[in-house]
Formats: sequence, C-alpha cells, structure tokens
Amino acid sequence: MSTLIHCNKVKFSINAKPLFNNLSITIKENDRIALVGYNGTGKTHLLKLLADTEKPDEGIIEYANGLRMEMVSQFIDEALLEMTLLESISQKVKQVDEYGDYKAVSMLYDFGFQDADFTTKVADLSGGQKTKLMFAMSAVVEPDIILFDEPSNHLDSNTLKFFEDFFNNSLKSAFIIVSHDRNFLDNVTNQTIFLRDQQLAAFSLPFSQALSALQERDEADALRLKAEEKNIRRIQESAKRLAQWGKIYDNPKFIRKAKSMEKRVEKLEQGKTKITEGETYRLSLDADMIKSKHMLQIGEQWIGYRKNEEFNPLFSINGLYIRPGDRIALLGDNGVGKSTLIHSLVEAYKKARSVHDGGLENPAYDTENITFSPQCNMGYLDQELEKIPLNESIFDAVKNNAPNIDDITCKQQLIATGFEYADFNKLVGRLSGGERSRLMFLILKLNKHNFLILDEPTNHLDIFGKMELESELINNEMTILITSHDRTFIDNVANRFLLIKNGKLEEVTSSDGYYQFLNEKVIPYQKEEIKSKEITHDEPEVLANEEDILQRIVILEKNLAEDLARKSKHQKPKSQEIWRKEIARLYEILG
Repeated sequence: MSTLIHCNKVKFSINAKPLFNNLSITIKENDRIALVGYNGTGKTHLLKLLADTEKPDEGIIEYANGLRMEMVSQFIDEALLEMTLLESISQKVKQVDEYGDYKAVSMLYDFGFQDADFTTKVADLSGGQKTKLMFAMSAVVEPDIILFDEPSNHLDSNTLKFFEDFFNNSLKSAFIIVSHDRNFLDNVTNQTIFLRDQQLAAFSLPFSQALSALQERDEADALRLKAEEKNIRRIQESAKRLAQWGKIYDNPKFIRKAKSMEKRVEKLEQGKTKITEGETYRLSLDADMIKSKHMLQIGEQWIGYRKNEEFNPLFSINGLYIRPGDRIALLGDNGVGKSTLIHSLVEAYKKARSVHDGGLENPAYDTENITFSPQCNMGYLDQELEKIPLNESIFDAVKNNAPNIDDITCKQQLIATGFEYADFNKLVGRLSGGERSRLMFLILKLNKHNFLILDEPTNHLDIFGKMELESELINNEMTILITSHDRTFIDNVANRFLLIKNGKLEEVTSSDGYYQFLNEKVIPYQKEEIKSKEITHDEPEVLANEEDILQRIVILEKNLAEDLARKSKHQKPKSQEIWRKEIARLYEILG
C-alpha cells in the first residue's frame, strides 16, 4: 500500500505550550484510523497539521503526489449557511467536475435527503442534517483521505447508525477520525492512535482492543521501570562503597571504578523507561445516603407539554417506581418525549421544594402525580450546560451553587478539578464545552445529590472522561436517570431500561431491543486525577504563593485519605502525623 501522508519528528506548540515533540506518523491507503486522547492533548491541531492549515515548528510533513484530501470539522463552514442544500454541494463537486451536478443530486439522495430539502437553506437544517451534508461534501469529490474532527458528537442513534453503514459499506477513502463514541470507533476503524505525552502510540486494532493493548504496555513499562530503578540503586550503592574504600585505603583503582559506575548510572537514568503522565484531572462524584424504599413514584398519567394553555400529550405512563440504586437509561427516538419527561421531573421537584423564590410558578410541563421521597436530593445536568450564568466567574459559579462552601475549599476543589489558579476569575461563557462540563460535575459533587438526572452527560467528555464517569456512577451506588446516544456508556452504566415507543413508556430488559428496532428502522447508506507528586518528609518547604499552598494541601489531603483507606497494618502512622501537621501549618498560613 502506498503512503499518503508521512510526518517525521514534528514539533508544535500553542502559546509556548508544547503539544507535540518529535511526533511521527505514516498514513497509508485503506487506513481507517481512530485518533484518541484526553481533551487538550491536541487532536484537532494534529488534524490541522495533517491538513496543512497549520504549520509545524519543526519537522517534516510529506504528502503523496496529487493527494486529494478533505477535512470534516465539528461545525459547518459559515460561508455555506445562506446557500441552499443543493447549491452547497454543487459548488463543491464542481471543484473537480464542471458537469458534476448529477453527482451532487445522487449523493444527496444517498444520504437520505428528499427533493423538498434541496431548496432548504443550510442554516435551517438540523444538526444531524448539517453533519450529513458535511460528510456528503467530503465524499462526493472522492478524496484519497478524509480527516474527521468529532463528527459523531451530538448525533442521535439513528444518524450514528446511518454513518456506521456509510463508513463500512461505501466510503472508499482512507480516513483518520476523532470521536469519543467507543462503539462507533470499534465498528468503523481498524487502527487506533493514542495521543499522549506529546507522542503517539499506534496499534493495528480497533479502539477497545487497542486500549487493552495500551494498558498491557503501560503495566509492562511500569514493571520494567521498577526493575531499572532497582538496578540503578544497586549500582549507586556499589559506587558509593567503592568510593569510600578508595579513600580509606588510598586505592585509586577503587575511585576510578566508582566514577565509571557513576557514569553508567547517568546513562541508565537517561535511558529509563518513560511512564505516561496521564491526565491530571479525575472526574469524581459524591452522594448522600438514602434509607427510603423509593426515590420517587410516578402515578398513571400522560406526559406532555402545554402550548397556548392547551395540553399536548406525547406518551402515557402506567405507573413507575424509581428505587435507590436504580441506574435507569431512558431510550427512544428524538421527539418522542425524553426531554419532556426530564423537564417534568425537574419542575415537579422544584415545585415540591418550593424553590421559585418562595412561591410556585406554573410549570411549563404537566407535573401532576409525581411524588418524591422526603430524603431525595436531586441534581440535574442539562446537555447544553446552561444552568450556570455565562457572566459568572468559575469561582463564583461554585460558591453560588455549592452549599456552605468557604473560599479556601472552593479554591482547593477548583484546583483538584484541573482549573488553574490564574483562571478562577474567568467567565463561564469563555469556557470550552469540556471545561464547563468539568465545572458542572464539580458542582454536582459538592451538592452530594443522591438522585441525578443526566441529559446527554457525555457530550463534552473525552473517552477517558466517560470511563471515569461510568466508574463513579456505579461505585457510588447513585440513583440516576440518563439519556445518551452513547450505547457503550448506556450498556456499562444502566441496570434498568425504559423505552418510549408508540406513545407509551415501557420497561425493557436491556438496550438490545431498542437498538435492534433502530437497525430495522434506519435506511442504510445505499452505496455505504490531580497526579500525586512525591511528598518528602524533609523540612517543610517555603511556598511562594496561595496557589502553591492550595496545590500542596490538595496533594497532602489526597495522600492522607488514600493511606487511611488502607487496611490498618498497611498504613503509615508516622507519615499521617507529618501530613496532618503540614496541612495544619498550611491552613494557618492561609489564615
């Protein structure tokens, strides 16, 4: 297979922050590559480097002669918004074929568009339709390679299934794709590249198998490093003894031997196995316990919405109990009423707690016959992350939405969540989707909700963030109601499944029936943690500023909590005493 793109020893920085260091990659014909990494590691910048829209600081990127390359971004080009659907794809195909209008029309049909859609302005298309248009525009010119930047974000299950068919049955181009949907990547790729530590780790495997191989490699590296460090310590001790003997016995041979061993140690230190730094932020949640038999009860009723004082029913419920520990996935097509049910529960909870400035407002959704346990402490994460005012600072957002939190604790929690001290006054409206998601999960954690309603909670999380969220939701035995288009997330987390179908809410035994229903329904494409630093027991260092003090407290308290969680025979009482004294001293400094 011929090489399409070759990167050799590429270095690249943004605002003096290194993203890539001596990064190399080769992309060949028929490669179907998943590009995976934590948010902020530079996945989009790597795609832009490959697309030649950004330039490396050092290194070489070479392309095959006459290479035809397309890039599908997360958002549609604003220049297309005022064009009609047909105009937008026609102007694209004419770049390679002056008489290619028939190709444009044929491609639109293949992507499920109808004649009536052809005159619709691009700005008026739905999110899924815009994504289909971007795919169609890239495929219609028959490129050698396509670069996809998170095309599966915010897509419903129907559209995701359509694109799986498109990738597997029709797309002939090589591609490299950034996506946080594990099931999608497993179904459409044959290679996985992990971007971390400013380098790439490549595997000729789809995502899940590649992740297992990467974890095995990391475990082997950790064992190898442990053996290397043991060998280095042994040589250092021998060199030290030889140097002492040389002085005691005035033996130059021993001294020369000791120096030779010290040089050997230097070389071994330089060649030590590198261990991944990983991600400094770890998503975490906390919950109050509840002893009640039921978290909430929904009586027999219709769920719908009011418009112009008229009730519009969407589906019926024949009674429903949610018990503590239930992790319920709410399944159904777009428009069947999932969001309406969520809003009904949120409004009913607000009404029960009389949080409308001491009075009751007329709810936008019918909320009769919904009863909450008196112990229920409900939290809600909306998919657009709009609960926090955009003009609040991230510090004020936490202070105003977390109960009885003092300034020092607020700052500590923000640092532990991955926010830098210098950004505490940054407005919420200036945060990325991933940063705003982190902030919302921190607020949920501090409120210790025992019932969470999560509307598309994974929209702004990378793959590893999704895995951490899964672990937190399961291990904390939380009661949750979730909607998500991420099948892997649903299958890993949920222990109950509610399906809205044919105007009814019914419980099913698993998600399989719903996804089988989708497979039959969808017309296929026809051609297609803060990382712990080592804390020594030396004299307390002088910390220069409040940020360093808060950072040090976070690390010390984390070490103390981890040690206390061990069995008593494995704990380190002396270390605990030192940590407690140091924590107390640092709090005194903060006043």
